[in-house]
Amino acid sequence: MTALYRYLLVSVLLSQRYLPPTLIFLALMAVGTTSDSGPLQESYAFCVLAMLVCTTWLTVSIVNHEDPTQHQITRVMIGSSLRVLATTVAVVLSWCVPLLVIGLVYPIVTGKHVVTLGALTIGGIAESAAAMIGIAIGLLCSRLVIPRIGIAMLAAAAALLAVLLVRWISPIRPLMSMLSNDSTAVVPFTLLTALCAAILCAAVIATGALADRKE
Repeated sequence: MTALYRYLLVSVLLSQRYLPPTLIFLALMAVGTTSDSGPLQESYAFCVLAMLVCTTWLTVSIVNHEDPTQHQITRVMIGSSLRVLATTVAVVLSWCVPLLVIGLVYPIVTGKHVVTLGALTIGGIAESAAAMIGIAIGLLCSRLVIPRIGIAMLAAAAALLAVLLVRWISPIRPLMSMLSNDSTAVVPFTLLTALCAAILCAAVIATGALADRKE
């Protein structure tokens, strides 16, 4: 598993497919949180939106970075498509760590906020939850599930709109509402994040099953 992780990480770094979503994330940070003087958690609500969009794009880019033949070779060598998929998710999560740090620190550096440990904790939890939902959407909209890029892009856009606008589809809308209302209750944020982790696990299993069925 460690060798596969290293191989996928190096392959992704060489492909540079992580650059467009990363640059979009930085641009959204600059546009949405620079010079903000409101409550810090309201700035983090925008960071959740940026993380959601970026990780969806990032996941699709990383899952699709191998051509189908190379992916088939990797799957055969490892012996399990689910292991390959889980390791790919680990690579995406590794890239999300510096993005999360930027999402926490950038609003503080460029704006005027009262900084508390509670706000930082809640911001980190909420951004982690957004990353997991973004990865789940990206997996289900990747080439493993939807081979046509145009349809995949439309499906990803529709899924993002759904999780942002419809409260019961995912925990993202409730998380953003609590951040906007400056809620300081850590337990609801933690429970919603645990639900996001469960959704991500379900997406990994579903994507692996669909990919195996196609192949």
